[in-house]
Amino acid sequence: MPANKKYISSSLWIKFGKLSAAILGGLLASISFHMALAIWTDRSVIIPTAVYSGFVIWVAFMIVTYWVPKVWQAWTLLGAITLVCTIAISLGQ
Repeated sequence: MPANKKYISSSLWIKFGKLSAAILGGLLASISFHMALAIWTDRSVIIPTAVYSGFVIWVAFMIVTYWVPKVWQAWTLLGAITLVCTIAISLGQ
């Protein structure tokens, strides 16, 4: 069953914004989340499992990026997650 045409964007800027938010923003949010976990918990446990759980969380952030209706909302959400995790990292050191 093909997708409904009203939900598919024809603008290349919107497609590029969503794709870059999914890949780059999701990766930054996933890495900062795991770094914050490593600072606040036992590093010997978090670092080895971050290889696997980092990929799963990154994919979850990619899916969330495509759930939100606008590109700026996706970037704002991922930026806020990254900012909160970065603040947690700086407070934990």
